Amino acid sequence: MELPTPYIVNAKELASSQRWIERKLKLNKMTEDLEERVAGEYNTFRVYLYVLKKKRVGIRDVQHDLDFSSPHLAAHHLEKLQKIGLLKKENSQYLLVSKSFGVLRLFLILDRWILPKTVFLGILFLTMTVGFLIFFSQHPFFQVALVISVIGLVLSLYFSIQFYRILPKT
Repeated sequence: MELPTPYIVNAKELASSQRWIERKLKLNKMTEDLEERVAGEYNTFRVYLYVLKKKRVGIRDVQHDLDFSSPHLAAHHLEKLQKIGLLKKENSQYLLVSKSFGVLRLFLILDRWILPKTVFLGILFLTMTVGFLIFFSQHPFFQVALVISVIGLVLSLYFSIQFYRILPKT
């Protein structure tokens, strides 16, 4: 019986994989830091979601639309997001520097819309359900396929609603 030849790692491959691991660890640390500093604080996260929808905001806009008690409070949260690197300031306006972190990884951000990714599964299962009803109603496996697609539709809608409930109101 022939023994397999051991794979010998050269120094270049080892250094490359070590750099990759270090980058991943650094990225994970940055992501954890963002989650802790933004998603962990309710009002700061609300301000970030508001800016995600508007793209460009002023202090008074944030104060008025999010019902903050003073412009100082709105400025505090905007400056905090700017220090973290999620916003940049031009004159008196704050501009979005879009980054997905924490719970926002479950969502697709399209212009002013924040959609749970499970919505697309719901659309797929809805299409399957309608397709089975229209085109395959006489097929012997119709009932099985219909039950599976309806269960998928119900679950994807359930999870989409749950994900929306996670987000604070803006």
